[in-house]
Amino acid sequence: MEAFREFVDTVFEEEAGWTDELSCLPKEGEPIPAELSASKITVDGRPCMLSIVRDISERKARERAQRRLYEIAADPERSFDEKLRAIFDLGCDRFDLELGGPARIDPETDRFVVEAVSGDHEHLRPGAEVSLSETYCRVFVDETDAAENDAATDTASITDPEATEFEGATAYEEFGVESYFGTRLSIADDLDRTFFFVSTAPREEPVTDAERTFLDLMGQWVRYELERERYEVTVEETIERLEQSNERLERFAYAASHDLQEPLRMVSSYLQLIESRYADRLDDDGEEFIDFAVDGAERMREMIDGLLAYSRIETRGEPFEPVDLEAVIDDVLADLRLRIAESDAKIDVGDLPTVDGDRNQLHQLFQNLLTNALEYSGDEPPRVEIAARRDGRQWIVSVSDEGIGIEPGEQERIFEVFERLHSRAEYDGTGIGLALCQRIVERHGGDIWVNSEPGEGSTFSAAFPDPVVRE
Repeated sequence: MEAFREFVDTVFEEEAGWTDELSCLPKEGEPIPAELSASKITVDGRPCMLSIVRDISERKARERAQRRLYEIAADPERSFDEKLRAIFDLGCDRFDLELGGPARIDPETDRFVVEAVSGDHEHLRPGAEVSLSETYCRVFVDETDAAENDAATDTASITDPEATEFEGATAYEEFGVESYFGTRLSIADDLDRTFFFVSTAPREEPVTDAERTFLDLMGQWVRYELERERYEVTVEETIERLEQSNERLERFAYAASHDLQEPLRMVSSYLQLIESRYADRLDDDGEEFIDFAVDGAERMREMIDGLLAYSRIETRGEPFEPVDLEAVIDDVLADLRLRIAESDAKIDVGDLPTVDGDRNQLHQLFQNLLTNALEYSGDEPPRVEIAARRDGRQWIVSVSDEGIGIEPGEQERIFEVFERLHSRAEYDGTGIGLALCQRIVERHGGDIWVNSEPGEGSTFSAAFPDPVVRE
């Protein structure tokens, strides 16, 4: 203080004729201002000094604390627990209290469970449980204290427990907590939390609006992190259930392919044996019945094979690698060359990209799409075009035909397992081919759809992300 007054006196001595009084000069016992600005001015022809003194220590402290909070929250190197500990330390320093922590609260069962704590306290330890009504956090559910403790904004401060009817509470009598500052956090799909700071020593200064705002800001971050953490756990649990479901599906499919196909082969073999051995005793109806039975057993075998392939798209697929789709289409055309020749089909193939994927599954995808285009060509020789176009960060590969087309209301249903739009007498197939295509494309991170009009053909399009760049 004396140094500050000497500074002012020196200025006055150096500038003769200046006014020698500052109404804003701090009195004895008052804090020295953090900032002084002065300028020489003239009033009525007399030289004067205009001074502006502002105490900005609180504002600077608030800004430093907020900046530190942002740094902690944005630090990618820290885990959530490490960030939480750092925020506790920051809050203790900002509010001049000894320790802080979050706790679960359940007003219905009167439970208060400490989840973590920043300092060392005999009773406030992680896992400690006490009746909510015996803690200061009861102000968040106690209507009689709501108005006094600003519960409407979900913050509460207690600096005189005896004056606020906490004299007999466990938190005061046994835990020795003299000062409390906390906020309530409503967590989606979980118990609420309180985020609190306490001290076993009285806090002389009342809680300021700036401190309430800062505590609310801290609480918002904690609430967001807790909800995000809960969401991630839920997602992980869902993924685990899906993986278990896929494993069960694969085991079922294996049992279907192995255990069911053997009886089917036996049925088919014995029917054929009956047909060959007793052919001279069977009339036309008998032979037709046997043919129906053999055909049914064969179609069931094909359906089981299709179900097995469908179930193994995720679990038995190969690791992704760059795949040249032009080479894949060349292989598909080679596999279907007899059918193409027999139907007098014309296949036009444009420039196709390289995508990131499983080559065998992509071969299956385009073989199924091209087979469908040949199958549903109508009465005319099939005309099919395979083309690709760039759409942002993905490639759209299309297989277009000039066949019978699909009704608008049926275009979603055709991708369901075992869904068929036509009888087997009209068109052969198991009804699983397009469902298999959809699952392959989805495994590759894309989507598949159809644009079609009855009698005007169909265009099946599959979207593929750009290939991953590998070093």
